[in-house]
This record gives sequence, structure tokens and C-alpha cells, in this order.
Amino acid sequence: MTEPPSHLTPTDGFAGHATGLRAIRSAFRAATAISPDVAARAAEALFFKTSRPKPRPEEAAFLATARRFTVAAAGQQIAGYHWGDRGPVVLCAHGWWSHAGRFTPLARALRAADFQVVALDAAAHGRSTGWRSSMPEFALSIRAVADQVGALHAVVGHSLGGSAALFAISRGLQTTRAVTIASPADLARWAEEFRVLMSLSDAVYARMVRNMEQRLGLVWADLDVTSAAGRLDIPGLVIQDRHDPDVPAAEGVALAAAWPRAELLLTENLGHRAIVRDPEVMARIVEFMRR
Repeated sequence: MTEPPSHLTPTDGFAGHATGLRAIRSAFRAATAISPDVAARAAEALFFKTSRPKPRPEEAAFLATARRFTVAAAGQQIAGYHWGDRGPVVLCAHGWWSHAGRFTPLARALRAADFQVVALDAAAHGRSTGWRSSMPEFALSIRAVADQVGALHAVVGHSLGGSAALFAISRGLQTTRAVTIASPADLARWAEEFRVLMSLSDAVYARMVRNMEQRLGLVWADLDVTSAAGRLDIPGLVIQDRHDPDVPAAEGVALAAAWPRAELLLTENLGHRAIVRDPEVMARIVEFMRR
């Protein structure tokens, strides 16, 4: 089956559309000339805007077998999914422009090993409400779902979901261990890439960052995932492919190095998304959960 676009970062949705990109840049130049504040608000809205790819048929079928629930977080209604009623609970958090169904292979492997599995659609993703999101709002979604289901044995996050999981754990989310899969450590890079792609002026970009900090109640430095990892005192497993086209392998290495009790698993030629379906990776995660 042909892979749908991943759109790992906010820039990926625009980079391949030259005509539309030129029009957006022109609009930003015009808005900047009139009001940098207006341009900054428009840039922030565009940067955080999400999309909702449909689950594959096998993913939709698996999601249909879950007990579904809803919790409030980040000003939205967050969709949750729960499989099993006995055994330790593993919470799974997807990445940007993704959904809970991406964890179908891992959820099946964990269920076969007698774990309960909980997954979520982060704010403005999947069945959850909203039209924009961010890593801190992913973290709020994770925390709200965790509060709903009770004690966690582990959290597993793919891509931005892994970054958000570490952010949430560093801010009080309780779990005995965590796994990140192809998760970025340098989130500021996304904003810088967006700035360059949209040709934003210094004044507009500075206002965009300020607006983001005010809306999310944090400062830019809080988005340093390696610092969050450095504050963790739980076992961790960092999984990263050496040839991931979206998240450089160096970022996974940096996460593992910063995390005092983490081990690093480097894979070959699985890329950014096949890594969450690879049987050997699934087996390694289950083994890590059983220790």
C-alpha cells in the first residue's frame, strides 16, 4: 500500500507546493507592510494548523475494537481508546498529523503479552476536536488521558508524541518507564524552518514566538526536549533509525545521551514510519516492558 504523506513538521505541508507557497509568502509580505502583529498572528495560526489523515482500513478496524472515551484537555475534547481490562497499562501517543491507529501493530503485540493498551488522538488530530495543536498541547492531551485511566506502566511515543511524552513526564506525569520512537529533540528547528520557508521578517517571527509563549504559558527554552530528558529518573528506550529522513539520527542519539537511564536502539533503513510497524522493533519494546 502506498504511504500517505507524513507531514512530520508544519513546513512539510507547504514545501512541495511552489505556487501556493509563493502566494502565501506574498500574503505575508503584504500583511507585514500593514501590520507585523497581524502577520504574526496569521503565521502562528498557519504554523500550528493540523490535518486529519484517515486511518488505513486495518487501523480503522482495530480502533473499532477499543473501548472509547473522551477527556478534556488543551481546551479540546480528546478521544481515547482502551484495549484490555487486566495487566499493566501502556499509553501510546502518536506524532504530528497522525492518529491513534498508527499504533495498531504495537498495540496487538502488547495485548498478546498481556498488557492493557491505551491510545489517544491528540488535540486537533483524529477524532479529537480543534484545528491547531503543538507539542505542549500534545503533552496536555497525554496527561489528561493518563489521569483518566490511572496508574501507567509505560508511555510510548512516536515522533512528536515521544517528545511530548518526555515533556509531560518531566512535568509530573507518573510512569515507570518510557519509549520514544523517531522523536525529535530539537523542536525549535521546526519553527526556524517555517520562518525561512515563509520568508518571515525578524519582527514578525519575534512576535510569532511571543504570541506562542503567551498562548501556551511557557518560554521558548521549555521546548528543549533534551533538557526534559535530562530530568528523568526512569528507565527509557530511545529508538531511532539511522536513515530517518525527517528526524536526524543525531537527535535520537542526543536524547539517549541526555536521559540518564536510557538505552539507545538504532535501526537500519526503516525510515520514520515503518519503524512503528517493524516486528523486531515491536518485540524489543515488549521485551523492555516485561523487564
